[in-house]
Amino acid sequence: MPRMIEQTEQGWPTGDPRRFFDVPIDPAHLRASSPNVYRRAWRLTTGVVLGSGLLLLGIWAIAVGMRGVEVSWVSMVAGVLAVPLGVGLFLRGLMASNAAKPYRGGQLVPGLVVEQADADVQVLVLADTSRDPVAPPAFAYRLMSFTAREGTRFVPGQPVPCVAHGFVAAPWSKVWWSFDASPVEWASSDPDVVDAAARAIPRAEWNLVLAGTERVADLRRRLSRVTRIDEATVPEELRRPRTRMGVPVEWQPDGRARFVGSVGHTVTPVDAADSTVELPAEPTPESPTTTA
Repeated sequence: MPRMIEQTEQGWPTGDPRRFFDVPIDPAHLRASSPNVYRRAWRLTTGVVLGSGLLLLGIWAIAVGMRGVEVSWVSMVAGVLAVPLGVGLFLRGLMASNAAKPYRGGQLVPGLVVEQADADVQVLVLADTSRDPVAPPAFAYRLMSFTAREGTRFVPGQPVPCVAHGFVAAPWSKVWWSFDASPVEWASSDPDVVDAAARAIPRAEWNLVLAGTERVADLRRRLSRVTRIDEATVPEELRRPRTRMGVPVEWQPDGRARFVGSVGHTVTPVDAADSTVELPAEPTPESPTTTA
């Protein structure tokens, strides 16, 4: 008989590094708390304006290069380069995702505030970047930076459950090269949702994020703000999770997983507090946290 998997009351499989966020979003709270609202407006504006400008400039350069008695290869080359670049920027601006999109099925991951200066915040995030559902997890750190909106609270050492999104990689890559993340608390004003999301993440992953604070200085020097984690340093329970994509699996001698059930093979929803461990307490004025 296929093994059964435990789930939290929200339906997130416990112990699975790919827990997909699927909780109702509070639109008003999202607009008030998420800086992604302004980011999208900025990307849309710059993409459309700069993209259109480069496209028109490229067309003009090509026309000028062909207008003279002799072809101006400098203008032609400049135009040929500017046109696709302009089209790319224009499309990128149009395709900028809205603030709610990351929360529609994004990967639920652990995050830890490592720096806070006025409204500028940096959060260290851990996520599974493997693109193959039957391959072992490929964990990586991502250092996220954003400007906190008024009314939101982020202090160094604070655990922040996040939703990973915006994964980027070439079609032939077996792992994602980069990704973004957004705190769960931007999507919901219900503290129970945020607490349940935090408790659904195993203690081993929170410990791995905490261990990653030693690599924050290196991450700040990286253009991608991403660094991979050596599999040998990852606990066995995370290297070989009981489920993949919320489906029970058995790990084969070749290191790959074999699905032995389905998402329907689940235990009656359990209280999250029974299936996970207590999170570390947030720092208080009496016990300040040293930033990385």
